This record gives sequence, C-alpha cells and structure tokens, in this order.
Amino acid sequence: MKVCVILAGGDVSEKIWLHKEEILICADCGYRHALAQNLKPDILIGDFDSYTDQLPDNIEIVRYPAEKDVSDTWACVEYAKEKGFDCFRIYGAFGGDRIDHSIANFQMLRNIAEENLNAVLYYKKQILTNLNAGDMEYLIPDLFSYFSVFVLSEVCRGVTITGAKYPLENAELKNNFPLGLSNEVTHPAGANVYVNEGNLLLVMTEK
Repeated sequence: MKVCVILAGGDVSEKIWLHKEEILICADCGYRHALAQNLKPDILIGDFDSYTDQLPDNIEIVRYPAEKDVSDTWACVEYAKEKGFDCFRIYGAFGGDRIDHSIANFQMLRNIAEENLNAVLYYKKQILTNLNAGDMEYLIPDLFSYFSVFVLSEVCRGVTITGAKYPLENAELKNNFPLGLSNEVTHPAGANVYVNEGNLLLVMTEK
C-alpha cells in the first residue's frame, strides 16, 4: 500500500505520526495543525478561505477555486489518488463548527470504499476505517473496548463477527438500520470482522 497522510481543518487532539515513506498533505487550515506539531507538509491544497495567513514559499501549493464540487479534504484525496496513493490516513475530518463537512467526509469514505481503496480516520479516541468485500478478515485488537459496524453501501452480505459480545455469522446488514452499533471485544486475541459483499464502516473506540 502507498499511504498518504491528510490533515483537515477539524478537531485534532492526537499526536500525528509519519512514516518516512508517507507524504503529508494539508487541506486549507489543516496547515495550522501541522504548524502546531512542528510538521512540514509536502503539499498544501485548498481554496484557502479558512487559512488566511501568509502561505509558505518552500512548500508546494495547489490552489482550488472556492466554488467547487468537493471539499478541500476531498480534493486532497483526489490529488493523492492521481499520484498513485491507495490508502489515506486522515486527521481533522470531524468536529469544528460545520457538521455538514463531517457528513461530507462520511460520503467521501464511501467513495473511497467503492474504488476498493482504504482510509483510516482519527478522531479523539476513535478510529474509523472501511472494510471492503473480499478484504482479509479485519482484526480489532482488545485495546479497543467498543466497536461498531455500519453499512457504507446499500447492503452488506456475509458479515461475520467473532471474538465479540454480539457475534454474527454470514449476516445481512442494511444501511437503514444500525444493527451493528456498540459491540464489545471479548476475546483476548481481539475480534474479527469480515464482509463478503458490500462495504462496511468500522468505528473503534479505545479503552
């Protein structure tokens, strides 16, 4: 996998870590989070209606018009996809003053899943990721006390959960009823989740 780290403008309370082979892209005022943690982005992307301070002259800048069809965060993902990245670690996708941006990022996650790519979104003590049909069984370690599964596609079939308080075997879940809400890891080795058809959203909460 070729991983890109994206810093959006929502809430960021966790330490951002980078592997040397990863690149860091900031979406508009996500640049403030990079400055706060002494990180130098590889690229700044956005319309810069939120970050209005002086932009650096030693970082590549990709400027978009304010009137566009996607958010600055989504523009970062599209840019990274064009560069061959297939996994995205995203901070700052939630919180802030605009709940509509948070909803847009859930739709962005579905778009990523439909292309059989992967994303991991970080928010406080929660980690969100997508699990696509046919992917390897996803192991949720026991450092997470709770986890939930939601349907990103219209329906998910062949959903199997083991090592949890509420197991499932070859179940069908639909996106109009949150049957997978609030499960618990019970096995010392962790819980396992698998989906045979469709795209799942996993939400994991640390202890």
